[in-house]
Amino acid sequence: MALPTVCCSRQTDEPVVGLTFDDGPHSELTGAILDVLARHDARATFFVIGDRVVGNEAVVRRIVDEGHELGDHLMHDEASIRLSRSRFRDDLTEARDLLAPYQEVSWWRPGSGWTTRTMVREAHALGMRCVLGTLAVADGPPPEPGSWREQRLLAQISGGAVVVLHEGTSARHDVVETTDWLLTRLAERGLRSVTLTELSRL
Repeated sequence: MALPTVCCSRQTDEPVVGLTFDDGPHSELTGAILDVLARHDARATFFVIGDRVVGNEAVVRRIVDEGHELGDHLMHDEASIRLSRSRFRDDLTEARDLLAPYQEVSWWRPGSGWTTRTMVREAHALGMRCVLGTLAVADGPPPEPGSWREQRLLAQISGGAVVVLHEGTSARHDVVETTDWLLTRLAERGLRSVTLTELSRL
């Protein structure tokens, strides 16, 4: 049987990118990101860690109510590749079931970004597809306008790209400004942000 595919980008001529956020929800940070997305009329996919949902249920509900998408980032903030096969399956399923009252979840992303063929097959058997990314934007403030770092980063983003950012802790507060910077630069290039499911249907 052929190995189910892992999504890193989508081949399309449409001027869209899949914007994704890992490691939430966070009681304050996620809401600030949602405010930025609303100002830009942008959509995104949030890869949620299961044990961060309790106490942040209203944040998760807001993600869905505002037209965004939930993804499964397993139950804990740890490297998924280090989990046993049974523990991986249990954590993936528990997180998916935890999110089910809010939205049906069909995408998952491994903690720390590393996966195996076995993990991809296990998740596929549960009806879930693995997504990594075209590039991950480093934590910290956005690059200086016109800098080589800004130019290099933007050069990697074209239609069909999947962009990864991280939130989930107060230490990553710069992600709010970085999201605003990124969406502004994308709009200048005629690109808009959509959920992974929207991207996959193009």
